[in-house]
Amino acid sequence: MADLKPLEIEKTLTKIVELKDKLVGVKEVLKSYKITSDRLKQLKQAKKEMSEQLEEEKRRIEDEFLADKDYEQAKNDELNLKNDLKEKDAELREHLSKLNVTQSLSTYDYNIKGEPFKLQVQRAVKVFINGKEEK
Repeated sequence: MADLKPLEIEKTLTKIVELKDKLVGVKEVLKSYKITSDRLKQLKQAKKEMSEQLEEEKRRIEDEFLADKDYEQAKNDELNLKNDLKEKDAELREHLSKLNVTQSLSTYDYNIKGEPFKLQVQRAVKVFINGKEEK
């Protein structure tokens, strides 16, 4: 573990979990901005006959979303959180590259936010968090 300070991996994993939690919240906000008007339901039922009218109605409603500051903020937050996650994933991979992995698959157990967290690392530096490969 050359040049790897204690707890660096755990700190990075904690930050990744926090960012993913925030991203879930932002996605919940964005889900509330779905097109659900009765008019739209009627248009969907007659989509084959009225496809041009359907597209026009969607554009009108989406324009209203674009005027909503909360929607705009949530979209910006989503982009920023996704970028932050990419940076932290890259940081985690950098930390893991410093590990002296002696087996083809090594397992490390952490406690992140009071939850057990299993990190598996292959020599090829593939990262599995709780059994799911992180890309």
